[in-house]
Amino acid sequence: MPIKTILLHMANDDAYAGRLAVAAALAKRFSAHIQALYIATPVSMPAGATGRAASYGFMAEATAIAHENAERIGQEVCQALDGLSYDWRVEEGDHVELLAERASYADLVVVAQSAAVRAGERVSLHHIPDRLPLETATPVLVLPPKQPAASPIGRHVLVAWKNSRESARAVRAAMPFIEAADTVTVLSVEPPGQHGNDAAALVEWLHRHGIAARPQTIVASGGEVGDMILSCCGDQGADLLVMGAYGHSRLRELVLGGATRTVLDGLALPALLAH
Repeated sequence: MPIKTILLHMANDDAYAGRLAVAAALAKRFSAHIQALYIATPVSMPAGATGRAASYGFMAEATAIAHENAERIGQEVCQALDGLSYDWRVEEGDHVELLAERASYADLVVVAQSAAVRAGERVSLHHIPDRLPLETATPVLVLPPKQPAASPIGRHVLVAWKNSRESARAVRAAMPFIEAADTVTVLSVEPPGQHGNDAAALVEWLHRHGIAARPQTIVASGGEVGDMILSCCGDQGADLLVMGAYGHSRLRELVLGGATRTVLDGLALPALLAH
């Protein structure tokens, strides 16, 4: 399905400008409409703001400041999306719930990680990259904390593949990117002693769609699968990772770890996720 509506998460946070620039570039590329949803409720709070009274006080003050900044950020959106089709809304509430509610009417959701949260300077209040892929059938494009505004997305697409429902959904959702990519790599991480042909099978399917993908298989010899995926992305210069999110339950991955958690924690390139 072509990308014709992009739901853009906007907030008074440290990554909104990067999300806006990426969404604008994608809207131009795909001739898409942007639904810019500005949520005034804080996305995170300082790590030192402990205690119920401090938290309530911070939330009230931060929400008021976000409303004060809404007009300025709205003007930035107007300038960045000049000549494009878009709409702008301001709301309060749980970010994931509000985004999931509107994602049904979009083809792609653009969100981002926070550099301050990753550095431990702030505490995430909504865990948007973690939760949102589980709450909507719409693919979620997660940007790293410092995504270069001028950096194109999708020249080299790396698909982290295993034969699962989540992975299949991610690949189909990413087809507008895959079809236009200069290079497509299908990566399969196999357990020691197994020699599957999952990557080759997907490459053959892509070839029938006119996509000259190439397979790559690596052996998970005691390492973390998520780290291996990110390492391959870096080694090959990929600028978009496509993968299924949470093949295991999110609770299991939060407690025991998993590829999705590892990739999100160490993300250095845009990742298109689907569950």
